Amino acid sequence: MSNTDDENIQKISRMLEIGGTMLAQHCANCGAPLFRYQGRVLCPVCDDVRDPRASMQPPSSPAVAPAPKTEVSPVEKKETPVAAVTRSTPLISPDEETTVSQSSSVSASIPELETLLIRKMVSLASAMQDETDVRRLSDYLDMIERCMDIMNKMK
Repeated sequence: MSNTDDENIQKISRMLEIGGTMLAQHCANCGAPLFRYQGRVLCPVCDDVRDPRASMQPPSSPAVAPAPKTEVSPVEKKETPVAAVTRSTPLISPDEETTVSQSSSVSASIPELETLLIRKMVSLASAMQDETDVRRLSDYLDMIERCMDIMNKMK
């Protein structure tokens, strides 16, 4: 393989890492698979795709060795859902938190998770109303089905 092939494979791999969805179509220019990313269909080889995680890293000075990179998951950079913020019980201190068993915290969060999944399914269903792209409709239905499977597994 040539260096160009290796670079193209790295670009395609990076697109997968940052959450792009590989499509069945290929680029007319270079033949690489097309991706859907942030609502756009693009070629990772021909289009310049910026990794959103790169903007989160603080700039390092040349005199200091760079610190090990820590990846921030997409879940961590989103806002906290309302259901996760609203609590009927007061927050506990960090000392008390160590004494709370994991099973009780997991069982207490199941209703919140169910509420979030139901809200997401309703949101997906409403987004489907105006959608004409068969692939996106299929994606919406797949996501709704996954939410329902998760809810069934929790019961």
